[in-house]
Amino acid sequence: MRIPALKIGFFVFGLAAFVYLALRFGLDQIAGNIQRAGWSLLAIVLLWLVVYLLNTFAWMLTLGTDGRKIRFGRLFMVTVSGFVINYVTPVVALGGEPYRVSALAESMGTGHSISAVIVYRMVHLLGHMFALLTGIIAALIVLPLPVSVSVTMALGAVAVGCVIIITLLGHRHGFFEKLQSGLARITILRRLAALLEKYRSNFKEMDRAITVPYHHARGKFLLAIFLEYVSRICMAFEVYIILRGIGIQVDPVPAFFLYVLYSMIINLLFFIPLNLGAREGGLALGLESLSLPPLLGVYLGVVMRIREFFWILLGLSFMLLSGHK
Repeated sequence: MRIPALKIGFFVFGLAAFVYLALRFGLDQIAGNIQRAGWSLLAIVLLWLVVYLLNTFAWMLTLGTDGRKIRFGRLFMVTVSGFVINYVTPVVALGGEPYRVSALAESMGTGHSISAVIVYRMVHLLGHMFALLTGIIAALIVLPLPVSVSVTMALGAVAVGCVIIITLLGHRHGFFEKLQSGLARITILRRLAALLEKYRSNFKEMDRAITVPYHHARGKFLLAIFLEYVSRICMAFEVYIILRGIGIQVDPVPAFFLYVLYSMIINLLFFIPLNLGAREGGLALGLESLSLPPLLGVYLGVVMRIREFFWILLGLSFMLLSGHK
């Protein structure tokens, strides 16, 4: 088996980022927190196995007939590796998408693989947004939050709802060709629109790809969104498990609230390299709102990153193992 140079490049990049993260946190600190976390660390590592399996099933559903060309095991490895590259991409977590296109192109061709990655990314986004909306509504109804936090969450719910509507409209009507036409109406962007004109046929093909699941495979499309939604619910239980592991009694709704809050902050601060500090800050803010020690946010963040280290190493290995000709 000869491993393509592009995959080796992704592997080297990911490994360098992993080493940087490990050294930045300190091996002694990592070892100490592994010991403190105990059983909860193993539990969240296995929990993320469930998350990635759900992600893979959802992606398989969106592939349609093209899914028959790819074994589930290989798609699982590509899924995990893609998320790993997204995580270690310094700015804007989208570096895994070119890798996924490259990995699927071996079986499906470049055009179909680009469409497949775009469709899954939109389904993944919808699952995330529906989970955030659920968490926000549950927190506002159940938890006695400070007024400032409640207002922020309510505004977040409006923003999340807008994203859901726009994404669903894209699945129903397409938007790539409309976007190119819209650019032509803006004076300062007309030159860009003219450059993109030669790709109009590609835009039509991508619009066709993202609308087909909505119109012709509605059941699989909705099931894929539901699986992504469930995967996010599983991710929310990570906070619950870690806190229980150190003896802090917390109910599922407050744990879900913590997940929603740090997830929203990470997405707002997407430009921070590797999300360093963004997650911990979001957790600290949420813990303070729940009258829990804010410093626990640092511990939660470190344990989550240790879990990420495990999956980064596994994802990097998958990059090499999933190589074909």
